[in-house]
Amino acid sequence: MGRSGAERQAEGDERLRVERQTSDRAITGERLRADAATEKGRSHHQASAKSSAELLSQEQESHQKTKAALTTREEFLAIVSHDLRNPLNNISMATQNLLEEPGVATDVKEIASSIGRSAGEMLRLIEDLLDIERIAVGKLTLHFEEHDVGEIIKRAVEELQGAAASKGVTLEAESQGECGYVVCDGSRVMQVLSNLIGNAIKFTPAKGQICVSCQKTGPEGEVQISVSDTGEGIAPEKIKTIFERFSQIHNQDRRGIGLGLYIAKMMVEEHPGRIWVESKLGEGSTFHFTLLLRSADPGSQQ
Repeated sequence: MGRSGAERQAEGDERLRVERQTSDRAITGERLRADAATEKGRSHHQASAKSSAELLSQEQESHQKTKAALTTREEFLAIVSHDLRNPLNNISMATQNLLEEPGVATDVKEIASSIGRSAGEMLRLIEDLLDIERIAVGKLTLHFEEHDVGEIIKRAVEELQGAAASKGVTLEAESQGECGYVVCDGSRVMQVLSNLIGNAIKFTPAKGQICVSCQKTGPEGEVQISVSDTGEGIAPEKIKTIFERFSQIHNQDRRGIGLGLYIAKMMVEEHPGRIWVESKLGEGSTFHFTLLLRSADPGSQQ
């Protein structure tokens, strides 16, 4: 017997009700999953924000500690260097007076000269340490003026003649005509040359030769200054690191603290310029650095 219309209607209503319940449960489940995901994302974001804030706080604290440490170290070096320079200056003046005193025996003068050179070397090491600190804290300042490159080379060679002669090494400046004038910090360029020549003296044996020269080169009108020696040369693997801080040609070398070439590099690049070395073991070395030829500009002084 067929179902009545009322029964069919009731069956359809029940099926619709079941479908709605199923759909409602699915929607509710999806909403719960979405809410859970949203809450998880919110919690993750809050944790991330908290972590970022903590990291920022830690970085700021670390920066303050580093700044305080650098300031303390800078002040310490300044005090120590001042206390060291005073007696060294007295030693230098005393040896100079002894050298200029008439009637002093030759052997005494030789000893006084050696003492004077050692005092001068110690003063240069103190200045190197102070310059390293200035570079580290960004306080290296250059004072630009117009200088004759040839005159700077002449003074540097004259200052180190005694040190070269004491080792039996010939030190000379090669004449190549006028190299011209550059706007530079003359005292810093002198420091670069002193470090390069001093380095050459250390590694050039008796009866060896050191030559300082200059020439105009490059499309931009550069002056290239070179310091060549007939020393032992530098191994290829050392050439890559020779301008790094505390770098030594020999691992057990104690003829310096490995700062001279690093400081020279910093000084040259600040001008701006560039510095490099050409060398082979047993064939000596040649250090080159360049400065730009340009006219004096009072506004360029720092």
